[in-house]
Amino acid sequence: MGHPVERRLPPQAYDELRAEVLRAAVELSEDQLVDLTEALHGLIRLRRPGRPLRNPDGWVTDELRSFAR
Repeated sequence: MGHPVERRLPPQAYDELRAEVLRAAVELSEDQLVDLTEALHGLIRLRRPGRPLRNPDGWVTDELRSFAR
């Protein structure tokens, strides 16, 4: 069995991303916030041992939703 892929943003990029997500979250509706949270939880579940995530970009692209009205 292969070794898990080490994924990590550089610390500054992660700090900037985290700050932007938290800033934007203030503007999200409850449904949007739940949707984003569920998408992140889905990625965590897919990364569990025995569930290799071979193409994370393809998974995310298929799941994107638009809340534009």
